[in-house]
Amino acid sequence: MTTTFDPFPTRFDDTWRAFDGIHGGMVLAAMLRAASVETGAVPAAATAHFYAPVRPGPIDMTVQRGPAGRSPGVQVRAGTAATALVRLSRGAAAAARHAPSIETVVDPDSLAGLDIPIDFVPFSQHLDIRPINAARPFAGGPDPKFDVWIRLRPGLEFTGVERAAILLDALPPGLFAIRTAPAPIPTVELTAHFAPAAGSATGPWHRLRHRTVWWTSDECVDETELFTTDGELAAQARQLRRILDTSR
Repeated sequence: MTTTFDPFPTRFDDTWRAFDGIHGGMVLAAMLRAASVETGAVPAAATAHFYAPVRPGPIDMTVQRGPAGRSPGVQVRAGTAATALVRLSRGAAAAARHAPSIETVVDPDSLAGLDIPIDFVPFSQHLDIRPINAARPFAGGPDPKFDVWIRLRPGLEFTGVERAAILLDALPPGLFAIRTAPAPIPTVELTAHFAPAAGSATGPWHRLRHRTVWWTSDECVDETELFTTDGELAAQARQLRRILDTSR
């Protein structure tokens, strides 16, 4: 069954633009919402493929139900630019029996915010990022990883899973921590898994740990973990990116 995606949003706002297109986490969040609207179920995991930049403007979103089986799912298309296979939870969300956790660190409100120029990355206006470690984009540091507190700005309405999708893709490639100049390193594939805590977080702040685990001259893979303020794992992601400029 194929349906036209309507309720969220009717178009992508230009304020959600990254470098050459709409922020990938926002595109994934929209596809997760489409899957939920079509099925009435909560997404448990998703794998998105980005073939071209998703442009600001109206959405051409469709949902295709997959074959019946042990793991129900749907395929969502955002025009011809992106597709996602969304796996759905089989029942009501419950507390995880075992999941990684992390110690609570310094209060995010006591940390200085990371200033990202809006004209450089417009979607940064929707984020509040407070670095925990010393890594900064283009600072030429020793390790390709970031550790931050992060939240969406007040007034944005998303489900817990949609918010997790946006935050998982909120930071630049871990390689930016060791580079000294920007370069296009777009995401081509993003896989996210959502723990029960993604839907039960009690506050807006999340701890985000993000690193590049390996890279070549042409591509890299990033891993990301998102935790609630209580230290519970909310979501995890891995993404493959293309490196279009290898200069440092």
